[in-house]
Amino acid sequence: MRVLMITWEFPPNMVGGIGKHVAELVPALSQHLLDDESFHLDVLTTRAAGGLRLEDLAPNVTVHRVDVPPVSPLDLFNSVVDGNHRLETYAVGLATRDPYDLIHVHDWLVASAGIALKNHWKTPLVATIHATERGRHQSYVPNQTSVLINQMEWEVCFEAWRVIVCSGFMAGELGGYFGVPLDKTSVIANGIDCAPLCTSTPEEVERLRRRYAPNGEKILFYVGRITPEKGLSVLIKAMPHILRHFPHVRLLVAGKNSEQMHALVDELQISHAVELLGFITDATRNCLYNTVDAAIFPSLYEPFGIVALEAMAAGCNVIVSDVGGLSEVVHHMHNGLTVIANNPQSIAWGVDVLFEDEERAAQWRATALDDVQTLYRWSDIAARTYELYKTVVEERRQVEW
Repeated sequence: MRVLMITWEFPPNMVGGIGKHVAELVPALSQHLLDDESFHLDVLTTRAAGGLRLEDLAPNVTVHRVDVPPVSPLDLFNSVVDGNHRLETYAVGLATRDPYDLIHVHDWLVASAGIALKNHWKTPLVATIHATERGRHQSYVPNQTSVLINQMEWEVCFEAWRVIVCSGFMAGELGGYFGVPLDKTSVIANGIDCAPLCTSTPEEVERLRRRYAPNGEKILFYVGRITPEKGLSVLIKAMPHILRHFPHVRLLVAGKNSEQMHALVDELQISHAVELLGFITDATRNCLYNTVDAAIFPSLYEPFGIVALEAMAAGCNVIVSDVGGLSEVVHHMHNGLTVIANNPQSIAWGVDVLFEDEERAAQWRATALDDVQTLYRWSDIAARTYELYKTVVEERRQVEW
């Protein structure tokens, strides 16, 4: 079986969660399928400046990186489609000798290339939808770019033989927004590699405690994109309520451009309790997970919740909004706490519950780590993905195009 996987992001060209997902899935597929000599995976992606054009990741995996025009912030949709034409042209050349049995695309960013190749080769298309434009905007499409992206998401769901989503929430969203039937949808969760998240030394943890909590303060931590759907403003608005019960709590906020929250912090007069860290490295993030007393993810929209998994894998207590995929990962008072979305008082309540019983909090951490290690292994996710590939290829053999 020969599979062409198309993704806009792949190391070293990484921007968001799609690239991270594919970067973990591809090696897991490779390791899982080393004993299947018939399987070969070509990964087709965009090339970062100075990056390799061709790379053999394993005997059965080759990465092809293609130069595409820069994405224009003034015309995002059409500049992405222009890049898809380059990807499509390159793929046609790849298949001249050995045709592909299946095409797998990740999200709308490479949908037009996948659809064109599907129809050109009469090859089944599988699409992974990581999030939706309407979901990110609370069910609205606020501008013409959003309208075009929403239309492309519908089109790739319509054209796909099967659609992969990371949560039951996303399956319902695609059904509601685009009419995708449940029997066309496969829920395959994201995975996580726990090892890199647990490498901090006691000395590193102690150094961070001395820096951010020199007098034994409790530390809360947010890390993520600084966008409205992540709900950071709700968390910051919760801080005055939290400080009434725990006046010495500190909140650390990590994320590129987090300094834009200074105005809200100053307005609420809590600058003494909130530190905006800006961009931090993965190593620093992991060490902070090992250092802080709780990580809080107050999202208004979250298809899955990989950030919560990362915190749980690092042995950190988590408080999350009861929305989307987060509520499928974090189970209230079992492996963490869930709170009402867009409700600062509810976040403050969650912090109160977490801090009032350290023994119970320790049990939640232990349960969370066990859940992560047993339910979200990349080897299992790769196996489910491969089985889906085989099912689709076999179904294609049974029908006329």
